[in-house]
Amino acid sequence: MNGNKLRHESKKHGKDNFPYSVYRSLIPLYMNSFPLHWHDEIEITVIRKGRADFSICSRHFVAEEGDILIANPRYPHCVEQYRNQEADFFSILFDPALLLSSALDEENVKKISDLKNGNKFFPEFIGKIEPLNQELLPYLKLLIEMRHQSYDDFQIGVMGCLYMLFQILSQHQTKADRTISEYQMDFSKIRPALDAVINHYEQKISVSAVARECCLSDSHFMKIFKKTTSKSFNEYLTEHRIRAAAKMLRETSDRIVDIAGSCGFGNQSYFTRMFVRHNAMTPGEYRRLHSGENA
Repeated sequence: MNGNKLRHESKKHGKDNFPYSVYRSLIPLYMNSFPLHWHDEIEITVIRKGRADFSICSRHFVAEEGDILIANPRYPHCVEQYRNQEADFFSILFDPALLLSSALDEENVKKISDLKNGNKFFPEFIGKIEPLNQELLPYLKLLIEMRHQSYDDFQIGVMGCLYMLFQILSQHQTKADRTISEYQMDFSKIRPALDAVINHYEQKISVSAVARECCLSDSHFMKIFKKTTSKSFNEYLTEHRIRAAAKMLRETSDRIVDIAGSCGFGNQSYFTRMFVRHNAMTPGEYRRLHSGENA
């Protein structure tokens, strides 16, 4: 199970010379959840409608319409459906280095570098009634509204909005505390197990095998994994397998029994049971709902 480190999301956001992008997410239409991951960009999320369950490092937030969440660079985070409710939100991702300019003075360059290097961070949750939220929202709404013109007609506008966001947020920049540092250390310890789930979920994966990959005893591994992800390893693995199966049900015409096998479920009845538990419908019903195809 050695090798890939896919938990570090290496996908390029935006263009090589303009690392910036805006994504829309609809729960559960596009996805039920997005697993724990991290990337080098800062991610600012605005909840448009509904509610969703977010985790950023060891902190959990039930975010609703109007709330703002910030995943600082290299901070592990994930999102899940909240109590079968729908959610509609936009995420703005950009590399803080995009803001670096020879025109900036040393103090501002240091603020940007401190954010990028993890020495300081922005607040992770900004509720809709907070004054800071009202300061940020006009610029975030403009970036969302003009997302399709980000790389041409509105590129200068993007930079202006990002600078204003950073100007406002830099007044609330805080030194990374011990809790965050500890969480990042724990996340680093279990990363081989997360990589194994992502890269080898179709294979048989035991707790003992991934514990060895992490150079931990079984009991210590299970304790750190639960503390970091709020799930047992087997729960986390099953959820990822179900997400992979759901994607295949939406995008292929493969037989359900074959999908179950290719996603690591040796027993179709067990697969169906787990699928119903996570999606409140059978695989066949899910396929008909999302693709119109007969199972």
